[in-house]
Amino acid sequence: MGRILAVWVWLSLALAVPVTFRYTPPSGLEVRSVSLRGSFNSWGETPMQKEDGSWAVTVDLDPGEHQYKFFINGQWPRDMCNDPTFGTPMVDPKAAGCVDDGFGGQNAVIVVQAPVAPTPPAGPVALDFTHDPLDAQYVSHADGKLSVRFRAGEGAVAAAWVEVQGKRLPMHLQLSFPGSEVWRGTLPGGVGAYRILVRTQDGKEEVFGPFNPPERPFAEVAWVGEGVGYQIFPERFYNGDSSNDALALETDEYRFNQVWQRSSGPKPHLSHWSDPPSPLHCCHQYFGGDLAGVLAKLPYLKALGVSVLYLNPIFDSGSAHGYDTHDYLKVSPKFGDKSLLRKLLDEAHRLGMRVIFDFVPNHTGLGFWAFQDVVKRGPRSPYWNWYFIKRWPFVPGDGSAYEGWWGLGSLPKLNTANPGVKRYLIEVAKYWVRFGFDGVRVDVPGDVLNPHAFFKEMRAELKAIKPDAYLVAEIWQRDPSWLRGDEFDSLMNYAIGRDILLRFAKGGSLALYNARRALADLARVYALYPEAVAGMGFNLITSHDTARLLTELGGGGLKDVPSPEARARQRLAAAMLYALPGLPVTFQGDECGFTGERPADPPHELNRYPFQWEKCHGETLAFYQELAGLRRELAALRSAVFRTYFGEGHLLAFFRGEPGEGEVLAAFNNGVEAVTLPLPPGGWRDPLEGRTYRKEVNLPPLGFRYLVHLGR
Repeated sequence: MGRILAVWVWLSLALAVPVTFRYTPPSGLEVRSVSLRGSFNSWGETPMQKEDGSWAVTVDLDPGEHQYKFFINGQWPRDMCNDPTFGTPMVDPKAAGCVDDGFGGQNAVIVVQAPVAPTPPAGPVALDFTHDPLDAQYVSHADGKLSVRFRAGEGAVAAAWVEVQGKRLPMHLQLSFPGSEVWRGTLPGGVGAYRILVRTQDGKEEVFGPFNPPERPFAEVAWVGEGVGYQIFPERFYNGDSSNDALALETDEYRFNQVWQRSSGPKPHLSHWSDPPSPLHCCHQYFGGDLAGVLAKLPYLKALGVSVLYLNPIFDSGSAHGYDTHDYLKVSPKFGDKSLLRKLLDEAHRLGMRVIFDFVPNHTGLGFWAFQDVVKRGPRSPYWNWYFIKRWPFVPGDGSAYEGWWGLGSLPKLNTANPGVKRYLIEVAKYWVRFGFDGVRVDVPGDVLNPHAFFKEMRAELKAIKPDAYLVAEIWQRDPSWLRGDEFDSLMNYAIGRDILLRFAKGGSLALYNARRALADLARVYALYPEAVAGMGFNLITSHDTARLLTELGGGGLKDVPSPEARARQRLAAAMLYALPGLPVTFQGDECGFTGERPADPPHELNRYPFQWEKCHGETLAFYQELAGLRRELAALRSAVFRTYFGEGHLLAFFRGEPGEGEVLAAFNNGVEAVTLPLPPGGWRDPLEGRTYRKEVNLPPLGFRYLVHLGR
């Protein structure tokens, strides 16, 4: 192990690239402090130093793409590419562009190139072997087998085997990206010590090990990757029971927010299903969607091929979105009650669907009983230390009097370092898993105090109740620190769906984002994440927190008529999503080709406009049904295995499933002209055409193919 650790340290140091970040304030802005926050430091603070009117810091970064923001005077710039307060117009003109930050703004992007190592003219590539059996990145349990992987220098390995009990099993090249590659093999579960044998390109043979696999390797929740996911925002999905509509006003935040009550602004109100969005559309304009509506539409979801439902918060709260909880153990009256929820879960399970709920442990709403006790009793309240109170008495809704999520007075932050708070929240999660939910999606887990300790404890207790419960974290960036087998099963994979698939599907200039970069970015993600995680990845491009997919791809806003090209790009993006290992998740209405922005100014969140059932675009709906059918038909698309194949210009292709007969080659063309893909040896059948191809295949403009290997 000492040799392996030494090689790993050497490799990390060799690949790390020093990068200098520099912030130059616009004229007239007084800057007192600047720090660097990014995906490379878990969005923690790396202080920047003042140098001749600018602020700078140099950090070592791995090759690849990273996201970041400058944290200026204790404030986040909203948009690193367009923020006149902190930049003119870009906060960092050297950024390679920007991507959605998940909060209505944009993070800057930097692309770090791998260093070119000086080598003799005909010298071999350094092997740089890296493997640690105790790291789930290298050893995990997926597709019923033990996946064993190692990293090496790009182009260094000619062949490799994993040896157990004197038997050699072949390994294959799985992932390749600048500077590195990953080789993979499988072993049956329950094996003992194994060795890895490597033959380098110059004919040398190396033996590493023996290694002992972990007693309980990180294992995928098998039902996740078998299915198709669907996200429901209940208040805007379908109104199945109009008798509970008015109850939304009786529980709204306005009843508790005295700052709002004293203002002259608009008040919460009910609307008819197709009424125009008001200034309170985001949070306090109610349309009547409920659990009865979800129950009524289960046959529609079944026909769509859905097998996993993710429900945005359904518990008693003060808004349409539900992230300001008033009672964690009570179904929101505007949605129904526990008996209706029980009926919904039972019927979903009868139809073969699993259901996961949205859990908000970082903050509550103003109407939460513990916060109300603090409002009334102050320091005498037994719940005083459940929050971070700055002064008392205070007016509820005044964000300067207590700490709130992102400074919002409507979302007082919980002190999850308090044992009583932690115990209460974990017991809540356990209650709903026992009630019948199949998994949990956790809101903003990175904002919770002592998050890794908190979620390790939560995982242990939930898995003790239901070993195959599925645990998903709302983390937007690529971050394997949550995925080591003791916290979450998956992140919400915006880092794949938005940072890679969406950018590729948008097309445009190859200088902006081409297939080679997209394939390398996918390889880097799947190299970092255990194969068990890949097999149960929560994969999405859009959600309640983003613009709609068709809008993102040029389809316009809520009232616009999308162009044929925009619809074709949506189909391309969806086909890519459904081809990845794990669970493809569609936000309600995207399968109908709806549009909807996420504007910075009211009316907010037009992506959440009520589902207009009579306006569903039939061709788009049929396409999503077809994709679900292909996943059912082609076993390789339900596998955890992803392998890189081809990325040049507008043409991207990768393998799915175990090498050999039955694997799928998924290929995508984001250009407006047809392209030709060279095929690996053997016959490749297109299940949609029923035709077999050899040597090469044509991809139409903005087209895709799933090709099944028929053998040689």
